[in-house]
Amino acid sequence: MIRSRALSAACFALLLPVLGACASSGGGPRAPSQRDASGHDQDTPLILRERTLGVMGTELKITVLGRDPVHLESAIDAAVAEMRRIEDMMTSWRPSPLTRLNEAAGAGPQPVPRELAVLVTRSLEIGRLTGGAFDISFAGVGKLWDFKKRPPIVPTPETIRTALKAVDYRRVKANRAARTVTLPNGMRLGLGGIAKGYGVDRAMAVLMRRGIKHAFVNAGGDLKALGKKHGKPWRIAIKHPRDKERILAVLPVSNRCVLTSGDYERFFEHDGQRYHHILDPRTGYPSKGCIAATVVGPDAAFADALATALCVLSPNEGIAIVNSLSGIDAILVGMDGEVHTSSGLKESRKN
Repeated sequence: MIRSRALSAACFALLLPVLGACASSGGGPRAPSQRDASGHDQDTPLILRERTLGVMGTELKITVLGRDPVHLESAIDAAVAEMRRIEDMMTSWRPSPLTRLNEAAGAGPQPVPRELAVLVTRSLEIGRLTGGAFDISFAGVGKLWDFKKRPPIVPTPETIRTALKAVDYRRVKANRAARTVTLPNGMRLGLGGIAKGYGVDRAMAVLMRRGIKHAFVNAGGDLKALGKKHGKPWRIAIKHPRDKERILAVLPVSNRCVLTSGDYERFFEHDGQRYHHILDPRTGYPSKGCIAATVVGPDAAFADALATALCVLSPNEGIAIVNSLSGIDAILVGMDGEVHTSSGLKESRKN
């Protein structure tokens, strides 16, 4: 259940440009102009500002629309700072509250930041929902795999069996009220399958708090859209991970998230076998459920974790879970390349 820390050129979900502008008024007398909260004439066309940079080990692109360019740039600054704050709290690549928690495994309840206690609790709930396909304690076996090392090294079956003894989300104890997390000795948590989605949620929340009504946050394929782009919904094209010319669906999105996970993000071949970065926490080996999964929903953190789990589960298992959830949809690509769509997206599916 390792999630990539680098944006792949083969990214599976992308934003399609939406053309159009605010409609001009027709003839005849005009009503008195209205002004927005910042004092700008509401008849003034919206301007667009974008910024692209690296955050949380991936490429972050934030797009905002409004009438005051200074205010737009300030809002982007605040959203970027928020994502960096989340990264500093939840990274396992440098000292952080998460690494300190891991170092204290076996030492009883450990105080953690409120958000960390909440996200661990939510992760455990998603673990139960998916029957362990999503398991933040996967990090105990995930550390054996290094997808950057050259030449690559495949862990031995014995080392994987030993590491799996410390993988079991059911043994993690989280207390949201007390803001503590308890880990058994030898266990490590990794939030790579949910933290980026949570960061997207938080970045959008900051933009909204700054009065932004139309925005798009894209963190390496984890997308969240607010409002519209020049009067039309943001449009997301979902491509087949093995056939980049084949578009599976085009989704008009407003006030929703679209998150993807797939085996194309990071992988290597060794002795004629392909190993990818999404591990099945139940086996310790790369998952064999789906090539890729796209999840559509209101909450990016939840969709991020669910997309990871759906790559571990079989298409039939995954679609059954998605169809049981209110307000959630998904497009899955099985290991054989066959496309599976939840009930709410069948009309968006292209042949």
